[in-house]
Amino acid sequence: DTAGTAVIGRIVRLSSLIAKKVDANLANYSINIGEFDVLAALLRADKHQLSPGQIQDLSLVSSGGLSNQIKRLENNGYVSRTQGKTDGRSVIVQLTPSGKALIEDAARSHIALEKALIQSLTPSECESLQGPLHELLLALDDEHRLITFN
Repeated sequence: DTAGTAVIGRIVRLSSLIAKKVDANLANYSINIGEFDVLAALLRADKHQLSPGQIQDLSLVSSGGLSNQIKRLENNGYVSRTQGKTDGRSVIVQLTPSGKALIEDAARSHIALEKALIQSLTPSECESLQGPLHELLLALDDEHRLITFN
């Protein structure tokens, strides 16, 4: 039975093709997908600020890569880090005005790219793919943290 090969092979190939297009699009903004995820999580957050742990829970960035992503974003002036008000050991990461402008532009472009990538599918086909793909993500998500997409 090669059902697994047919499905997984297509998913792997799609992942590679999509990643190349996403990476090329984000390169226009001089950021990578990890930095995009961090900035997008901050944009969605109340007061555009989160702790690193909260960013971890809301993004696709690995815990090992998160501090490097934040450091690069801070060096580029897109985020700032401050000590938490209640606990001097905690850190709060906040989106700066230039970071907000960058992620708003990059997000518009990213959403347009996502729309272009699925243009060969009908709305009905897109909707019917969502359920099985969601179930596969639930089954395979080793960290039991599923990022939801609306």
